[in-house]
Amino acid sequence: MQLQQIFGFVTVVDCGSIRAAARRLGVSQPGLTKSLRQLEASLDTQLLQRGASGVTLTDAGKLFLVRARAVHAELKRAQDELLDLAGRRSGIVSIGVASMIGALLMPATLQRFRMLRPDAEVRVVEGTQDSLLPLLREGGIDMAACLRMEADQTTGFSIRSLARVRPVVVGRKGHPLCGAKNLTQLQDAQWAMIRPRGAMGLLEQVFRNEGLQIPTSSVHCGTHGIQLAIVSGSDALAVMARQMLDQPPAKGLLEALPLRRPLPLLTLGLYKPADMPMTAVAADLATAFAAAARQVLRVA
Repeated sequence: MQLQQIFGFVTVVDCGSIRAAARRLGVSQPGLTKSLRQLEASLDTQLLQRGASGVTLTDAGKLFLVRARAVHAELKRAQDELLDLAGRRSGIVSIGVASMIGALLMPATLQRFRMLRPDAEVRVVEGTQDSLLPLLREGGIDMAACLRMEADQTTGFSIRSLARVRPVVVGRKGHPLCGAKNLTQLQDAQWAMIRPRGAMGLLEQVFRNEGLQIPTSSVHCGTHGIQLAIVSGSDALAVMARQMLDQPPAKGLLEALPLRRPLPLLTLGLYKPADMPMTAVAADLATAFAAAARQVLRVA
């Protein structure tokens, strides 16, 4: 098994066909086909199904792709580190951030990070723990800032707990339910949810813990920006971090409902692979993110 074969395999999967992958890599199609066959021979298993419309992964291919992406990403990081050391590049770093706190913490994070790495390239991926941790495991991002309700059962990651976050139910100013005191009054409300219904996100867990049926009227937003637009411009409700109400663009548009029983605190953790050291530029971003959490969330 050779690294070039692994890189070719990952590129074929990403491109969907051997022809497109050969064009991206700047190699001949027969040469790439031969490389893939040699890789499969070394593993004694078929990784790809070839067809008229392109390639698809076998079950073995799906399993191997996870490891192949991790190898590819780690070697790319090593290349970036060497370029950074030689002064030819200031580094590339990527972070996944939970939708509830991304808009809250990333402005302060980037402000601090730019003082350390003014020329670095940063990629920010918004999501949930369910979407970000698999991406981190595959090497698609350098770190992930996730929120959780209970003790974390995830293995393979080093987790730095940064803060506790108080989520609240919010609606637009003057919402018909702005005086609601309990969840029973909110069962028939419209909801704008980051996680799809049935994924047992915070909202669904809270309703279940209260012995209530999960609200049926919901919109799956996917991103905080869309969620904010829906809530501020309609009668939909949402769950957001309390501090978000004091930040633009939510300030003056949304208000928290005065529920007698507060929603459970969430723990903000910064995740990284347990067995992989951070690059220097990633460590600087992690430091900036932790400082931003202390500043914005007002934790010691």
